Amino acid sequence: MKIAIVEDDIELNRLISKILQERNHQTVSFYNGEEVLNSNEKFDLYLIDINLPKINGLEVIDLIKGNIIVISANTNGKIIDTAYNKGVIDYIKKPFVKEELLHKINKIFPKEIDFYGYILKPSERILIKDKIIILTKSELEFLKLFINKKFVTLEEIYNKIQKNNNALYVFLSKLKKKTGIEFENIKGSGYQIKV
Repeated sequence: MKIAIVEDDIELNRLISKILQERNHQTVSFYNGEEVLNSNEKFDLYLIDINLPKINGLEVIDLIKGNIIVISANTNGKIIDTAYNKGVIDYIKKPFVKEELLHKINKIFPKEIDFYGYILKPSERILIKDKIIILTKSELEFLKLFINKKFVTLEEIYNKIQKNNNALYVFLSKLKKKTGIEFENIKGSGYQIKV
């Protein structure tokens, strides 16, 4: 999983990054609100402090679309309430122990996902049905787009795996041969899984 860590405390940012990388997550560190908002990268999860320099965490949350967990020393009830009302998934109060962070993340992103009759294990990059299929990073990112939905737009696909139309066709042909999953093109607007 690709996780953005938006935390101005350099040591804490590094520690969180180390904890997550040990669990095979990919992390990118940001040290103020402006940096993460200027980034064109897409993330599966954002860990955001409230008291950030330049642009505070609540403003960042307003402008980011995605899964967000707040990690903050701010225990003001109104701030916590505001964060939840803005759609954050969880609010972790500092100081915290690493087990708390990992449990919160695993609750959002389970280790095993029922994927159209297959078992998908994102952290291990494998797909299981009768046999174990080892996925490339691009294959995993593509399949993750279809978690909980059968149809994905071309824009979402191109943003996630950055392939042009011809390369995407070849990619999908190889993925079908490898996994047995068939992806149907819907009027040039996107793809759906045929089940």
